[in-house]
Amino acid sequence: MEKTASQIQKERIKELEAKANALIAKCNVATLTSINEKGYPRTCVMSIAKADGFSDIYFVTSKRSAINGKATHFETNPKASVCYFLGGDSVTLIGNVEFIEDRATQESIWKEADRKFFKKGLDDPKFRLIHFHTIEATFWIEEKFRTCKYK
Repeated sequence: MEKTASQIQKERIKELEAKANALIAKCNVATLTSINEKGYPRTCVMSIAKADGFSDIYFVTSKRSAINGKATHFETNPKASVCYFLGGDSVTLIGNVEFIEDRATQESIWKEADRKFFKKGLDDPKFRLIHFHTIEATFWIEEKFRTCKYK
């Protein structure tokens, strides 16, 4: 039986998603964009603490300022964007962030190297674990372009 156009498109999307997952597995850093107190985007280069594929990415950050900085921005507005790339391939994501307060999850992601920023480890009052969840992805992989929406 011949595949329908819809089936072919779903297969192509699955292939791009698999390549996007493989790409992020090779990346140590990504950009993370928050919306600042004046409504402007603010992009930072961040180490990826953990990635469950392109759909769920974790970052460790600090709450150093009550006025500005990404932790403060995300407390006010959870909308975010993440971008990562390698070679000529890139993935740009739109989604929301949440702060992870669950100690078991924090412990599973914590790296002892983070202690240089957080002297008291997970008990440091400035420590924040951010979970980014994708709601839209734009893939540019092997010169194939596609934007997909997710829940």
